[in-house]
Amino acid sequence: MDFLRPELQERLMKEHFEFRKLMEEHKAADTRLGDLQRKPSLSAKESLEEVELKKTKLRAKERIYHIVQEASRHAEQ
Repeated sequence: MDFLRPELQERLMKEHFEFRKLMEEHKAADTRLGDLQRKPSLSAKESLEEVELKKTKLRAKERIYHIVQEASRHAEQ
């Protein structure tokens, strides 16, 4: 995620439970999505799963972004 500085990510992974959980969720969805995208064709169930995984990744990324923004604001104060 281009908005996430490595040192901030490391700190949040240690100190922020929700952030850590969201990062794990995003990574798991990304891994499964990669598995599906390597298949030559998808069943209807897999196509639905692909859409849901993309939504999961987006929701996680949006929440991660808000946590990072909040942490950055607190660091500046």
